[in-house]
Amino acid sequence: MIEKLKKLNNEKYDFDLKTKICILVFIFVFSSVIGWIYEELFCLIMDGELVKRGFLYGVYLPVYGLGAVFIVLLLKRFKSKPILFFILVMLVTGVLEYIAGVLLYEIYHKTWWSYEGLFLNIDGYVCFRSVFTFGIGGLILIYLIEPLICKLVLKMKKRNVEIINLFMVGVILLDFGLTLLFRNTI
Repeated sequence: MIEKLKKLNNEKYDFDLKTKICILVFIFVFSSVIGWIYEELFCLIMDGELVKRGFLYGVYLPVYGLGAVFIVLLLKRFKSKPILFFILVMLVTGVLEYIAGVLLYEIYHKTWWSYEGLFLNIDGYVCFRSVFTFGIGGLILIYLIEPLICKLVLKMKKRNVEIINLFMVGVILLDFGLTLLFRNTI
């Protein structure tokens, strides 16, 4: 298993710009869905109940997808230094989570999550536990998920990759539009 992971991480891919964008869309959507599942399970374990997370209708949290895209675009070059990479992921995702929390509060006048009372929290928007978890997620993303997505894209017909991407982007944009129109009035 370790040898397979090493091989997977040592493969180099030379994708054109359009394919790179498609890979980022796959990473965004995958991470958004995994983030939603993680939060649902976390709340179920901690609070004993399922609570629909996020402000969109769909089963995804775009802040996780955005964080994953930032990790790939900004931090992948530090992949060969796992400890530095882990720390940088914690920093970047912590800043992103803080900004997202503040923006959502300013736009909707509602606190979507609160880490008040938790270790090293900053205004309740970020805490050590959340950024540590994001650090672990970043390691999984960069050493396992992103290489697997690249390998999958290589096996697919380019046209199919583009069609799937357009569909995913369309669904999320439709959800954003419907959410802004009907669900979360400002």
